[in-house]
Amino acid sequence: MALDQNFSNPEASVVPQKVTGRAVFAGLVLALVAIVWNTYVEYIAHTGRLNITHFPIALFVPYVVICLCNGLLRRREIPWAFTSTEILTMLAMGLVGAAVPAYGLTSYFLGMIAMPFYMATPENQWGNYFHQYLPEWLVPSNEGGAMQYLFEGLPSPEMPIPWGVWFVPLFGWMAFIGAIVVGCVCLAVMLRKQWAEHERLAYPILHPAGDLAEGEAKVPLLTNKFFIFGALIPFTILTWNVISYFSPGFPSISLGPGWMAMGTHFPRIHVRFNFYTVGFAYFANVDVLFSIWVFYLIYCTQVMFFRRLGINLSNKGGSGDATTSLQAGGAFITMVLLGLWMARHHIRDVFHKAFNPRSDIDDSGEMLSYRACAFGLMFSLVFLMFWLNAVGVSFGVAIVLTLGIFITYLGTARVIAETGVVYFSMPMTANGLLPFIFGPKSFDGPTLTAFRLVDAVRSQNKGMFMPPLVHAARISDMVGENKGRLIWGIVLTLVVGVFTAIAYSLYLGYTYGAFNFNDFPFTRYPPGTYDGLVKALKGEETWESQRYLFLLAGVCIFGVVSFLRYQFAWWPLAPIGMVVPPTHAVHSIFSIFVAWGIKSIILRIGGVDLYRKCRPFFLGLLVGHALGVLLSFVVDQIWFPGQGHGTHSW
Repeated sequence: MALDQNFSNPEASVVPQKVTGRAVFAGLVLALVAIVWNTYVEYIAHTGRLNITHFPIALFVPYVVICLCNGLLRRREIPWAFTSTEILTMLAMGLVGAAVPAYGLTSYFLGMIAMPFYMATPENQWGNYFHQYLPEWLVPSNEGGAMQYLFEGLPSPEMPIPWGVWFVPLFGWMAFIGAIVVGCVCLAVMLRKQWAEHERLAYPILHPAGDLAEGEAKVPLLTNKFFIFGALIPFTILTWNVISYFSPGFPSISLGPGWMAMGTHFPRIHVRFNFYTVGFAYFANVDVLFSIWVFYLIYCTQVMFFRRLGINLSNKGGSGDATTSLQAGGAFITMVLLGLWMARHHIRDVFHKAFNPRSDIDDSGEMLSYRACAFGLMFSLVFLMFWLNAVGVSFGVAIVLTLGIFITYLGTARVIAETGVVYFSMPMTANGLLPFIFGPKSFDGPTLTAFRLVDAVRSQNKGMFMPPLVHAARISDMVGENKGRLIWGIVLTLVVGVFTAIAYSLYLGYTYGAFNFNDFPFTRYPPGTYDGLVKALKGEETWESQRYLFLLAGVCIFGVVSFLRYQFAWWPLAPIGMVVPPTHAVHSIFSIFVAWGIKSIILRIGGVDLYRKCRPFFLGLLVGHALGVLLSFVVDQIWFPGQGHGTHSW
């Protein structure tokens, strides 16, 4: 399907225009709205999880409002309406900014660094086992009750917030995070041409965003019956369910039973229809969707078989069964390394251009020059190695850990760019890869502690800023001139966004008490992580030798499926289908199956023409869901403040 390999359909191509100053300003505002709204909802309002996906609903809602309002202005031919390029510029900045708050960077990060001293007790033995390994310049102390007040609230409103205790740790962490961001930006720009032009990845989550950006200019939506009907379905359901807020006995519409038991040994399946998943999945390649749910059934059958044989591996924090997580992890790492091998000629050209500016290789269409990317990436790698060494990691391990960070982040971005599965987490982390290379008992106390500290930037295993940066680089293709403004707009968004998210989160913590957030990454994830560290330091963690076999099986199966995929046109399974199922995407399998079924029928009946005609309907599903989430939030804030009726989650 050539159509699935393009950013948008031929009837909706974007005319290249300039990145304007007002677009950069509006993009910053959009990102800040998403950050502040997400933070408030997650900690105070509790009306949903607004950035657990790779296109956060915290961004999609205001983006939809802007696009629909801008469409009305275009219909009236108002001259100061935003152009498509300006809206896409705002989108690129918004995607990066929306990865900052709550389930992005902020919650895990602040919870992990704030808890070691405050939560230490004689029972959990934190002080005896790892306090001596915590660098003072990375972990704020509880001196004067600074961390106690964060989690329990200030004793009186007149008491000032102890901002000073945070300055040094935040500076140390911002250096680490900043170096990762530099490396991610450089990789995103360096690989844009390889992924977008040579391999022609679909970037499915940008298709509906592109159609919205062009709304009424070239893609009439507000009068399209398919779009309106699609939007009415989820909006009507969510609006109907709002009535039950006022009358608990009123029957609400359920979209599925949730987890469904399938037998004694067969894993439970999450059977719930998710409009958000289906809306984006429709724009993905049909073979990819097919492969995801087929491999999911294969994994489930395998788990049933192993359970009957009594094979049970302890799960090290991955989603799903450890046997399948390890196979998906092996496939995940192989996917990245194989992708880099396939891109070797392009990467060679990038570095040739970097060290020979007179080379005829053209990098004028990129947000950054290849020279800046090459030297920026090298600086990032070296800085991260020395930073990790400063917190207790030997140089040998630091080199592997640094490379592992970028490999896993790059793999996450690759999965989103190819599949459009918005609920996805990496099946293998950089920390999880290290025991396979050095051995599970090879690390001393400072190294094990450093590993847990680095977990502070895990961002729900979503690859932190790499996926949105890769999509921002793809969006840059739509920009004719002033691409430098876009990269500076992204940098400005990250600097201002991270500062705003951290400051606002700390303010809410000291004002309301972080324990009242009832937030998993902020208050419940860190204790389990540090308890696991104590077990590791005691030598009590189990490590089965079969882990190597399952990881190797994932590598081999991925290699075989890749060979069959590229050698035989009739082979239906895409190898990337191995990577997705055992992650957070397990909540989306039913919706992915539905999207595959609908799209397959549409293509079989009417081909590409019918597919294009149906695009507005699935775009409408996304828009209707977004407007329903917004309506529910407004109702909650007026009549049920703080009680939270969740409308957007898994």
